[in-house]
Amino acid sequence: MSSKDLSLDELKDLQKQLSKLATSSDSEAILSIFSKLKTGLSPTEDVIRQSKIGVAVGKMRSHSDKKVADQAKSLVKDWKATVDKQRAAQQSSATSSKAPSSTASPAPPSKAETSTNGNGTASASPSSTPATAADAASNTKIDFEILNDKVRNACLKLLYQSLEINKEQHGWNDSKVFDAAVAVEAAILANQGKGSVTTDYRNKVRSLSLNIKDKNNPDLRVRVVERDIPADKLVTMTNEQLASDKRKREIEELQMQNLFKAKGAAAQEAETDAFQCGRCKQRKTRYYQMQTRSADEPMTTFVTCTNCNHKWKFC
Repeated sequence: MSSKDLSLDELKDLQKQLSKLATSSDSEAILSIFSKLKTGLSPTEDVIRQSKIGVAVGKMRSHSDKKVADQAKSLVKDWKATVDKQRAAQQSSATSSKAPSSTASPAPPSKAETSTNGNGTASASPSSTPATAADAASNTKIDFEILNDKVRNACLKLLYQSLEINKEQHGWNDSKVFDAAVAVEAAILANQGKGSVTTDYRNKVRSLSLNIKDKNNPDLRVRVVERDIPADKLVTMTNEQLASDKRKREIEELQMQNLFKAKGAAAQEAETDAFQCGRCKQRKTRYYQMQTRSADEPMTTFVTCTNCNHKWKFC
């Protein structure tokens, strides 16, 4: 590692900063972090996965500031290309090391691996071929019949298939994905089925499965498999809470537009320079106030930038 390379702890700190800035309009702070990552990170699959920096930067690809979104896309694209090259090199090396020598003679079977047929000729036993580690892991860990219930086993398989999408891209093995699926299924049974298979249980499995494999919300799969969202919390979240950050911003913007459109005739707008627009940084604004909550709560202030028409509200 060169002297300028960021440590794992530094990357985790930058990941936390980006997560806090996910819905912020402070583009300069985000771009500053991107600059540090561009000059100080030598990407490897392990580093990106352990620090979760790839997830944090990936979320910025849908940022409202085009410059932030473009730089996020560029970073993710460069990291992915580098990691793909590393994987290809590792696979090539592994293939070369496993290739048999053209001059080497096959090793004779051991006594324990041979048997004698009726003609007295020694022959290899079928069990003499050892199973690979991958085969062993597959046979012992990925078992969709472990729940002793036909419906639950089918639901477990459905959840697993939704979670395993693009697992190679994230470096997940089958066991990691399977463990996440088992945890989610158990949480659904406890929360929706109250310990038994019910209609609510079936509906929740279908609903979660559709949300998890949504191609427009890949971050949800990552958060479930990496256990950023605990299974017991996941099964209580609404579809709106499960939505991608981009969709949440769209919903929030739509709700804000509806609030602005719903203002009564009595709501008079006044011009002021007391507020600074988070988008264009100008102080040319109009505002009005409305009671949107209970009477003992403060009024909500709605502000519109007259320069770029950006809208926001606060209490």
